[in-house]
Amino acid sequence: MKKLLKLPLRIATLPLIAILLVFQLISSIIVGLTSIVTNLLATVFLIGSVAGWIANAPSGLIFQTVGLGIFFAFAPHIAGWLLEKLTDLTLNLLDFMLP
Repeated sequence: MKKLLKLPLRIATLPLIAILLVFQLISSIIVGLTSIVTNLLATVFLIGSVAGWIANAPSGLIFQTVGLGIFFAFAPHIAGWLLEKLTDLTLNLLDFMLP
């Protein structure tokens, strides 16, 4: 009886697994390519904050540039962590598909 109930769910998960795999592939490529840009932006903002500190810029401006630099530095890592969670979900669905 339990096997009969799992069969429609297994059939329904097939398109979901395919969609998740395609989404994961596209997202990995996008994160890989944009990480170059975000790392460059992080460097520019952090160097700009040091230059502003040396030039006695307003402290609010310096904190903003430091914050933006840290955000751009950690953005690819956060996106990678989310992709790892997506991979875990896909693997759990694949495990459900196996008898």
